[in-house]
Amino acid sequence: MEGLAVKRRRVSCVEPNRIEEVAFARKYVSYLVPALKKMKEKNNKKEHEESRDSIKKEVKYEVDMALVLSADQASAWTNALKLKLSLHNNNNQLLLSSSSSSSPSTTTAAASDDGGGDEEEEEAMKRLRRLVPGGEEMCSDQEMVAEFKSYVRCLQMQVNILHCLAQLNSF
Repeated sequence: MEGLAVKRRRVSCVEPNRIEEVAFARKYVSYLVPALKKMKEKNNKKEHEESRDSIKKEVKYEVDMALVLSADQASAWTNALKLKLSLHNNNNQLLLSSSSSSSPSTTTAAASDDGGGDEEEEEAMKRLRRLVPGGEEMCSDQEMVAEFKSYVRCLQMQVNILHCLAQLNSF
């Protein structure tokens, strides 16, 4: 009967965020790797060579979509990025080789020299809002800061995963 006894061990993480990171990584890789393989097969079958710019755009789309699908769906930035990607994808389907970019405006308002710290904070929040997808539509500064933290954390996880995938691909 000794051989039949099964030892049960409780598995727990020391860091509670680790579970969320593992779930993110699993979702991210589950979406991205098959999408990239499909792209590679499609590009290998084509007789003519696509432009590098077109391939870069397609890879960027898939990487961004993997980020959206892996992140917390309750975040405002995920919904905004998903909407932007769906609009971008629909435009690309209608205009097969569109070269337009959908980057947010980078113009900044000049701050006056009144010496007010509030104006500097407002300018900093405006810049922050431009960094986060959908940030310009968010109401409160607290909501914006929370969304920014979520977005940066997901970007950090994305970079780590892409770094690991690049290392695996180099072998």
